[in-house]
Amino acid sequence: MAYDVTIIGGGSAGLTAAHLAQSLGNNVLLVDKERLGGDCLHYGCVPSKSLIHVARIVQQIKQYAQFGLKATYQGVDMAKVSAYIQAAIQRVSVAEKAYVKGVTVRFGQISFTSPTTLLLEGEKIISRNILLATGSRPAVPSIEGLQATGYMTNEDVFDLTTLPESCVIVGGGPVGVELAQALRRLGTKITLIQGPERLLPREDPIVSQEITATLQFEGIEIITNARVIKTYTEGTKKIVVAQQGIKILSFAAHELLLTVGRQPNIEHLNLEAAGVHSSKQGIQVNEHLQTTARNIYAFGDVIGGYLFTHVASYQAGIAVRNALVPVAKRKVDYRVLPWCTFTDPEVARVGLTTTQAEQQYPSVRTVTLPWSEIDRAQTMHETVGFIKLVLAGKKEQIVGAHIVGAGASELLGEIALAMQQHLPIGKILNTIHTYPTLSTGLQQAALEAYLTGTDIVRDRKFIRLLSSIRSKPVADA
Repeated sequence: MAYDVTIIGGGSAGLTAAHLAQSLGNNVLLVDKERLGGDCLHYGCVPSKSLIHVARIVQQIKQYAQFGLKATYQGVDMAKVSAYIQAAIQRVSVAEKAYVKGVTVRFGQISFTSPTTLLLEGEKIISRNILLATGSRPAVPSIEGLQATGYMTNEDVFDLTTLPESCVIVGGGPVGVELAQALRRLGTKITLIQGPERLLPREDPIVSQEITATLQFEGIEIITNARVIKTYTEGTKKIVVAQQGIKILSFAAHELLLTVGRQPNIEHLNLEAAGVHSSKQGIQVNEHLQTTARNIYAFGDVIGGYLFTHVASYQAGIAVRNALVPVAKRKVDYRVLPWCTFTDPEVARVGLTTTQAEQQYPSVRTVTLPWSEIDRAQTMHETVGFIKLVLAGKKEQIVGAHIVGAGASELLGEIALAMQQHLPIGKILNTIHTYPTLSTGLQQAALEAYLTGTDIVRDRKFIRLLSSIRSKPVADA
């Protein structure tokens, strides 16, 4: 069979690419090893946010009394929680079927025999353009005794039908902290072990501090600067041994969950036959998402870098466009890249940290507004967090924003748009925001920026000048 475009990988990135390529009039083949939806649908975003939703309801029930409500928490039926998660996955899966309308979909093992020829379960496939979006899977470190001890990753934690009494989670990135808080709220005793010196190491340090304090307040034991060196079983418990400096620490729990990163799915593709270069980090691409083979592009988790579903979808659009229109190719641009960690409170970020901005701009300052100063946050009894804006240049454009707060993720759109259009902070200040909403916090932060910036000094001088002119006596005619 021959196709204009063959896409390998049926996750979010591959589905977006297939839908776009087919809409542009191409004969498209989409191949996945077993099913559509990828990690995000089956093991990532959809199930994790479903679990987080349930855990948040549990937390709210426990707090009902302070609002004058009569309700008691009587425990969790994990089998029903698991069923709820699977139902959410199924609903999203049905909606995603629209992406493959008019697309030929096949399942099975596929590999290259040349840059334009593939073997799909022994069948020869010829394609003018080939797009690789095979995603990634949980990384499993080499630890003594790990395989014999047994462990979970995000690929099986959502299948739990019995809530574990205790769990050690290894890895304090977004997945680790989200699952740690969710399982703790459901009733599991959690110990979170992190290799770096702080949780969420890619975030601004004050963000890490805020989330760490929240998790500790909720009863999660956090161990940082520690590396797991050995695991073994002892009765019904899994024993995790970690090294922290010169100290050897030991932790016992009923379950062990690994959230230590991802590795690309590139095995069995026979990339060498296509002339596509790769490494442990993923497939090598240029700024156009083109691999070392002229007609082959790659995007999403399989190229490493920013492992987010929304980034993969963005890259899919770039790759399809460049593959089909190989003139004036578009480059990927990550200057305005939002991302979120869905703890409670949420963590939302776009752009540079203060340190990164100071390395790129001669003039940088920050403005921070406590979340408690937002009236809507007070009415919701959700006052933990802050809005931190990083401003640069004479026009004080926003080059970074770091938000911790209930619903923080929903505020990124306005900031991302302002950054994309290079708008100064004054544009947000002068935009009417509905009251009372959390978005008024952005306007309040913009006002704080004005009150502490150079513009107000200039305006004061101008007003004083006008006042002095007006106060002068008028000469007689």
